[in-house]
Amino acid sequence: MHQDIRQQADICSHGQDLAFSAPGWSEGALRGGTSHHAVAPATPGKFKLSGIEAARGIAAATVVFYHAARHLGQNYGPSVLLRLFQFGHAGVDLFFVISGFIILYVHFDDIGRPDRFGRYLARRLTRIYPTYWVALVLTVAMSFLGGLHGAPPWDRVVASVLLAPSSQAPLLGVAWTLQYEVFFYALFGILILHRRLGFAILLIWIGGIVGSQFGQSAMGAIPNAIYNAFNFEFLLGMATAYLLRRHRIPAPRLVLGLGIALFVTAAAFENAGLFNGYTDVSRLLYGLPAAMIVGGSAELDRLGLLNVPPALLVLGKASYSIYLFQFVFIGIVWKAWLLAGLDTKLPHLASFPLLATAGVAGGVIMSRLVEYPLINLIRTVKRVRANA
Repeated sequence: MHQDIRQQADICSHGQDLAFSAPGWSEGALRGGTSHHAVAPATPGKFKLSGIEAARGIAAATVVFYHAARHLGQNYGPSVLLRLFQFGHAGVDLFFVISGFIILYVHFDDIGRPDRFGRYLARRLTRIYPTYWVALVLTVAMSFLGGLHGAPPWDRVVASVLLAPSSQAPLLGVAWTLQYEVFFYALFGILILHRRLGFAILLIWIGGIVGSQFGQSAMGAIPNAIYNAFNFEFLLGMATAYLLRRHRIPAPRLVLGLGIALFVTAAAFENAGLFNGYTDVSRLLYGLPAAMIVGGSAELDRLGLLNVPPALLVLGKASYSIYLFQFVFIGIVWKAWLLAGLDTKLPHLASFPLLATAGVAGGVIMSRLVEYPLINLIRTVKRVRANA
């Protein structure tokens, strides 16, 4: 599993629109009854979770920096850059917490409402697969152009296309996190179809995750995406969403600040070699602060007290494309660097700003040229068909 983690990819809620209506939150979907504990909104109308959007953008950027540093490390050996951005893989931990939060926060009232499953499924499929398939095709094409010979096994191809949990690494390396996401979405879909059955399966799943920590060898050939400790972070996100629906988070600035401080401290400790950030316990060391960041920022947004720089919102909106297409653009710039002979004329570290910028900026471009136009096209076709 440590090798999989080093291949990093998440996005956690994957660019979902983070605007929500602000009327009181109903917990009836969980209880099967009418809410008597609705939380009054801080402001009327709609509010946007800009803090989470920004966190998503920062997480995507840190993963790109991590990969750019690893790319140079693989070509020239370990460097100060790799030590500086070693923690960057923890962007995935933040992604998973955000994903768990968003799914429950958005679809809280859909639980036990099978008539809403179709819309849930359509939105998840539309949001995840089309852009991913474009990235997959580009990555495979570049691999063959780069000298890769021979077709991969058909079962690996099928698992990669469908993002099904598999014991084999996906063809697009960073897509391993999407396998976790898709499995989580499937479990939540059961909650929508049948509340009691969904909760029973959820408890079994949690038991399997906990049990695997004491006897991982007993899991046999079951793919990591089903029982790995990363899944705790979906649960942390869901717990944060449930807390926010039932209560107000006290001192949200303090919660957000403490979450950031703890996350940065964990990152500094990992960079200093004081703990291994790829172990299961690290999912808590990063996941708990991430939940505090998500909860604190969401409460501040609900209160209308959070101002986020526009640049971070741009990164957040493009985070899914940044995540998926990072290696495409890192690879293009790297080839250009070599063809220009700059690797023999300049210090190796001089290429890092170009590689990192290309990974981030390329993703922003692809989000505007591919991701959102493709989603809008699919949704427009669906509306036209529905009205025909």
